[in-house]
Amino acid sequence: MALLFNIFPHSFAADVTSSRYEVRMRPKTGQVIILLTCYAYKLRPNTTQSVTMASWVNMLRSHYNWCLNDRITHYSQQFIQGDYCDIRTRAEACPLTCFVSKNGATGEPWKDTETAKNPRRSAGDIQITALPQLKAARPWYAGIDSTVLQQNVKRLDIAYKNFFEGRGFPKFKNRSNFTSFTYAMGVKTQGSKIYLPKLGWMRFYNSKPIPNGFIIKAATIRQRQDGWYVSLRIEDKTVPYLVAKSLTEVRSVIGCDLGITKLVHLSDGHQFENPRAGNNKKTKHLLKIRQRRVNRKIKGSNNRKKASRKVGRLHKKISDKRQAYQWWVANTIVSRRVDAIALEDLNVSGMLRRCRVKKDEESGRFLPNGQSRKKGLNRAISDAAWNELILKIEYLAAKRGKIAIKVDPKHSSTECRNCGHIDGSNRDGEKFICSACGFFAHADISAAKNIRDRALEMVRRDSTEPADKTAKRPKYCKEKSPRLRDCHWRAWEPWQQGY
Repeated sequence: MALLFNIFPHSFAADVTSSRYEVRMRPKTGQVIILLTCYAYKLRPNTTQSVTMASWVNMLRSHYNWCLNDRITHYSQQFIQGDYCDIRTRAEACPLTCFVSKNGATGEPWKDTETAKNPRRSAGDIQITALPQLKAARPWYAGIDSTVLQQNVKRLDIAYKNFFEGRGFPKFKNRSNFTSFTYAMGVKTQGSKIYLPKLGWMRFYNSKPIPNGFIIKAATIRQRQDGWYVSLRIEDKTVPYLVAKSLTEVRSVIGCDLGITKLVHLSDGHQFENPRAGNNKKTKHLLKIRQRRVNRKIKGSNNRKKASRKVGRLHKKISDKRQAYQWWVANTIVSRRVDAIALEDLNVSGMLRRCRVKKDEESGRFLPNGQSRKKGLNRAISDAAWNELILKIEYLAAKRGKIAIKVDPKHSSTECRNCGHIDGSNRDGEKFICSACGFFAHADISAAKNIRDRALEMVRRDSTEPADKTAKRPKYCKEKSPRLRDCHWRAWEPWQQGY
């Protein structure tokens, strides 16, 4: 069974390289790392190709929404009171014996072959099998490559998989959040040209040539504010395996404390400035002016579309600046001569949550709860993009054979490193003065050292505790209800998200 690192950065800049590492168990040798690299380029399509890709995105969005609606409808119809029947023999049966699928689809649920290990089709298989019928009923879908349509259904499968693992329910897509499609095969490059099935040869900015020996596994086409981009996922099976380090081999650790005033504080005293790419005065003023110009244009007019594109290009520029700076910070941190990097296991979504409502019991009126003051903090946290920085550090650490350890950040900035006393009054801004022993230090650097010490405790505990030989990997069990989803040995594939 493969274990996948959650380290794939979602970036479509013109000259940005991103990678994914897949960890597989090998007998008697431990864990190894297999490299799947993704190169992103900007495309140079002609007018016909641009119009075709835009129409594909619109049709695929409609197809995605139809598949989602079909699954929702099929699931709700299972609970309608009426005559029950056996779905295989189509005969009357007891309601208690009827099969209830947690995500079904309209179509033939059984496979043609009797030798299949699981004779029942999944919802995704049912909808993929129905693609020829879709092309016959709607001939304009025949112009789309078959693998693109299949990947569109698998995209919905991933959304349902995330939902069953505790994330949000799949949502219907609109023009703003559905801008990409994926090829599973048939893509090839030649110099500064790339071949896309059903689209033909297309020019692109070959800013980073693909090394020899790598093969293209998949390609994702995405529309951004300034044009079309392609992300090529490539693999070289001739690259030797890299053996991943274990916690018992760690000898030195560096701690990282994330913040807003300074983006990162390291346990060795080094600090990284927070660029505030989208939260500085100049950028906010320019964004305010461009958004105001959009609001003053007539809805549906060409001038409004032009003004909207300017706003989108400004947002992209802010994102590119943030990404470039974070890559530099992550590379600088990982290049330190240490075996492991200690990071905070932050709950950013919880930090951005709204304040609780306060209500006067006597009058029934709502009281101020500090939400208006928290708006600025929420903007600063979102602009810092801590999770994106953590992903980049984990990616670069795995690439260099180092370990990224996540620790609980609770009380890391209010705990005294000298006596262990925890009190909120110990910290005053960037000053740390212990109210018990009088120890003083820089608050954020002291927090980074506490994070480093907690990671070292995890390393020592892992190296001293004997391994439990009786523990076994959980066996795969067939899901019969959403409550049994924890029986699966789950492996999330982050490279399939966000497209």
